[in-house]
Amino acid sequence: MKIPRLYVEGEKNDEGKKVVIENEGKVIRFLDEGEEYKGEGKVLYQVVYDDFDKYILLSKLTRDMLIQYPDKRTMTYLKKGTELLQIPAEGYKVYPIVDFGCRVLEGHRLAALESRKGDIRFVNTPVTGTVIFLKEVPAKRANYVFYILPEK
Repeated sequence: MKIPRLYVEGEKNDEGKKVVIENEGKVIRFLDEGEEYKGEGKVLYQVVYDDFDKYILLSKLTRDMLIQYPDKRTMTYLKKGTELLQIPAEGYKVYPIVDFGCRVLEGHRLAALESRKGDIRFVNTPVTGTVIFLKEVPAKRANYVFYILPEK
């Protein structure tokens, strides 16, 4: 499974890649290694994708971020203050059905939950949107949290 790249504003990283966002996200420019930027745009630095939830406080983003999906053509630019919906999926065994970057419709199945008895239940999304992040929470029972960007 390939993992997307996450770029965050203000997280300076000398080794990672950099992206410049100009004109409120209408222009996205990837900088070459060692290239410096002098302009009015925002510089975003690459961070570890698993640290995504570190930049969320009360379901709102605390910094601007850009997610570049593994196909290297699809990107999502999220501004500071964007509200994300968090949907937990917990059971004896959890089988995610959708992956990050997938667009889901209201009532679409996100995950299948298996109980100890072998009963299968499903977690459905209450809104139409895009799955931005899928986090596996370490615990005795399988536990996932889906972060969804709702459409307006």
